[in-house]
Amino acid sequence: MSYGADGHENRKEISVTYGSKDQEIRKEASGSYGLKGERDLKEISVSYGVDGQEILKEGSTSHEENSKEVSMSYGSVEEKDEQADVLNQVKGEGSHHVHAHSYKNKKEADVFFFHDMLRPGSLITPTIPPTASMPALLSGDVADSIPFSTEHLSDIITMFAPASLTMTREIRWTLDTCEHPRTLPGQKAGCATSLESLVELPASLLGRGNVRAFSAVDLPMDGPGTPALRGRYNVTAARKLSGSSSEVVTCHDLTYPYSVYYCHTSRPTSAYMVTLASVEEGASPTTMEVMAVCHLDTSLWSPKNSFFELHNVRPGDVAVCHFLTKLSIIWVTVDEHADAR
Repeated sequence: MSYGADGHENRKEISVTYGSKDQEIRKEASGSYGLKGERDLKEISVSYGVDGQEILKEGSTSHEENSKEVSMSYGSVEEKDEQADVLNQVKGEGSHHVHAHSYKNKKEADVFFFHDMLRPGSLITPTIPPTASMPALLSGDVADSIPFSTEHLSDIITMFAPASLTMTREIRWTLDTCEHPRTLPGQKAGCATSLESLVELPASLLGRGNVRAFSAVDLPMDGPGTPALRGRYNVTAARKLSGSSSEVVTCHDLTYPYSVYYCHTSRPTSAYMVTLASVEEGASPTTMEVMAVCHLDTSLWSPKNSFFELHNVRPGDVAVCHFLTKLSIIWVTVDEHADAR
């Protein structure tokens, strides 16, 4: 997939492969980074995998003189618009974050559900932001060589040549979010732009050196136009990931030409791996495993949250949950996580 106006000097192309075998996922991305005419540009080869539910990653970087192409991944306008709208609700936790997109009240309310809906036998219509592409996860050396700030927005736009004004706005919004995290009182947050920082940041936020990551590795990729609101599913199992700990770090994938994650603490919180089975004929997928985060104390959420208004409850009255995207990651401390077998 490539982005840029016809005849644009710095047209960008992507080369990404991925696949699965049993429960192991492998992904590779390669490319070179820099503007036309820039020297000593970097060429990368990044791979990472998931063994069971635990993420293991490695990456390498090599240098090449006088390279003049940029390799990146970027999703479709429709996919990213849908994902950004829903992620605004997920990341905002009670509409605390402000996003440029507007979203109808009913769709906002559909993002969340009551904690007791995770009991086996419950019937639920999950909202899961679609994932139709897997942006390249850069090594630290490569990420550090690329500008990442609103101050350098014009350089970033020139480098990646987004295909639409919507994509340009998403890039700006991601930069704003990372520069000025809008957290609830007591929360800590930051952005990870590389392989190394995606491990180091959650460990720092949790204040522990021993952490473990979980992701929905078996959740399939979505086709173009897949809605965030899925069909009706039966909850068949819900396995707690956070163990006895009441604090987790959730990393949400943001819309950007390469992988950028917004990671934040949340307490008190419970995290689950939920197995869903469709009750509708011809549904795809018929079963799926997806992660859910439940916020046990909503007293600091906005009373104008659409979920509260729809169900006529007040902040702090109920625990509220939401599902995460395929690429989202939950981090917990190793000595406190639930048995993952």
